[in-house]
Amino acid sequence: MSSIAELVAIKERVEDEYLARPGVTGIDVGYKVVGGVQTDEVAIRVHVEKKKATVPKAQRVPASIDGVATDVLERTYELQVVRTPLTVSAQADTTHYATLQGGISIGPSRAIGGFVYSGTLGAIVTDNVSGQKAALTNFHVACVDDGWSVGDRQVQPSRGDTGTVPGDEFGAILRAVLSSHIDGAVLSIDAGRTTAGTVVDIGTVNGTKPATLGMTVRKRGRTTGLTHGSVDGLSLTVNVDYGDGLGVHTLTDQVSIATDTAQNPLFSASGDSGSVIVDSTGAVVALLFAGAGTSTVGNPIASVLTELDIAIPLGKSIIKDIKDGRKDFIKDKDKELRKDIIKDKELKKEIIKDKELKKELIIDGKRLKDIRDVFKGPDIPFDPRDPGGGPGFGGGGFSDRLAELEGRLGSLESFISPELRPDLTSSAFSAEEELSTDEIAALRAEAERQVTDAAAAKSDLDNLLG
Repeated sequence: MSSIAELVAIKERVEDEYLARPGVTGIDVGYKVVGGVQTDEVAIRVHVEKKKATVPKAQRVPASIDGVATDVLERTYELQVVRTPLTVSAQADTTHYATLQGGISIGPSRAIGGFVYSGTLGAIVTDNVSGQKAALTNFHVACVDDGWSVGDRQVQPSRGDTGTVPGDEFGAILRAVLSSHIDGAVLSIDAGRTTAGTVVDIGTVNGTKPATLGMTVRKRGRTTGLTHGSVDGLSLTVNVDYGDGLGVHTLTDQVSIATDTAQNPLFSASGDSGSVIVDSTGAVVALLFAGAGTSTVGNPIASVLTELDIAIPLGKSIIKDIKDGRKDFIKDKDKELRKDIIKDKELKKEIIKDKELKKELIIDGKRLKDIRDVFKGPDIPFDPRDPGGGPGFGGGGFSDRLAELEGRLGSLESFISPELRPDLTSSAFSAEEELSTDEIAALRAEAERQVTDAAAAKSDLDNLLG
């Protein structure tokens, strides 16, 4: 069986030929669909505007290419930005967020031909050029057409979602790129605006990760909110019409997302452009920019970071936000905060109990060893494997057995009669020569070495016990 990399190499070799055919909108490597149901078979998939009953022989897609199965999918991809007349009321999330974060409505302050545009702020990122926090979205959300300029102001929520100019403006275009790999823009954030490394309804953004076939993913967008899906295609090359002034663009190496229809009817819709697509851990895998019905397309996040010169760091925890004085963020996340604090307290209690138990066992174990070493009388059997009431221990628990042993130890003062006690007033080595200075120094050095070794062993034991 060919690897994904080998299938991608075959796809790349033939993609120009198929994209040049009438009605073809894209080609990728992904799961074959049979009777409307996704299978586990990986195929080279050709995407078309419409499937036809009869196709000229020269334009037909063969059953296989270089021994790899093929599939034909009916998908026409469109940018997922909302174009709204100024007089039309908003139809999505119109919240004015005190804290800028991923998953919320944004759009340009300028109107184009009497229309305003709405998309989604994907995530808060770091601008590698300035080191400052910035906002990530799509080129076609922030710039719209070829009439844009660096410094164009942006508003949250978008003007189509009740945002006002200049009252709700939060920043401006720093850089924007529409290339063969990405449709992206990075926006400055005005001084004084609070940000959070989170996505609404999802939580903390945890860095980035490459998309893999079958990966479970989520996104939160301005229009459809929180939705679920999975990666069903990789290395997608797709043609998308950007409209007057920009025309059709071909983007390669894109990520294809299939909707999890058991949880939501669509993964994305118009207005969700700019959302970040994340895996189950919150790692960003792609930047959403287009869709075709239940299918969605995203730029691979590695290309986005490189071409926009930005970074997506691991997000801060809620507790860290408290330390930073993020009061407005805390207000938005009060319930989650309290739950986290309670869990932290309970965890600390368990850790303390664990440490105390370990210390108690060590102390008790040492007591028993000391007793066994000092008192080995034949009338007191000692079996360390016996966890309770063995012979000679009264059948009680550990405390009872220890008390009984301590009581018997108290009688040891008459265990050795006076006549049997040795006379220690004189030394058995009285005839030995006195030690030299060098020998005494050597003995002292050896004693000091043993003390050092013992201290190190104790330190290791303390570290082991936490």
